[in-house]
Amino acid sequence: MPKIVDRDAVRLDILMAFQRCIGRKPIDKISLRDIAAEADMSHPKLLNYFSSKNEIIYTYIRYTRDYISSHCEKWFRENLRSSYGSNLEYLNAFMKYVAEGKEGELRPVAASQTFVLGYYDSEIGRMVREEFEHWHSTMDRCLREACGGELGPGEAEALMYLCVGVMVCNYNKALSGDINGDIIGRLAELAGQ
Repeated sequence: MPKIVDRDAVRLDILMAFQRCIGRKPIDKISLRDIAAEADMSHPKLLNYFSSKNEIIYTYIRYTRDYISSHCEKWFRENLRSSYGSNLEYLNAFMKYVAEGKEGELRPVAASQTFVLGYYDSEIGRMVREEFEHWHSTMDRCLREACGGELGPGEAEALMYLCVGVMVCNYNKALSGDINGDIIGRLAELAGQ
């Protein structure tokens, strides 16, 4: 009897191998053979799942879009605004999740490199813009549902800027992480609120 292969699981393994490769060298220096070796498979086997490095990059961008949106929605569904004393406490809890995540999550930690690639490659740029539009729509909807009419598209966009910065800094261990529990409070202090 032939072995049954979960193609989606193998493709995800390849994406995570690609992500690990990005952790060691720039995207433009990564070959399909590097990715295959990291995924513990042969180059020809990898080609059964992805025909090119660009296809892997495009799939990784879609993975990032879907991951971020679905995990934002899930967090807001599982964490009711009424359980927190204020919007500040609520959004700080969300930002702590963005910064630290949960054990075992397969977060797209190399997303920032694909964002930069979008500047140089028009197709990737289009996909990244689409990713951010999707994420903005998701964030706006989640904030409106959680906080009512108090927050809207402008706040959703501001929160997105903050999320991207937190992801880049924390994933790269560029900052201490000591403010993860009060990121928005610290920004309010900067603004004199």
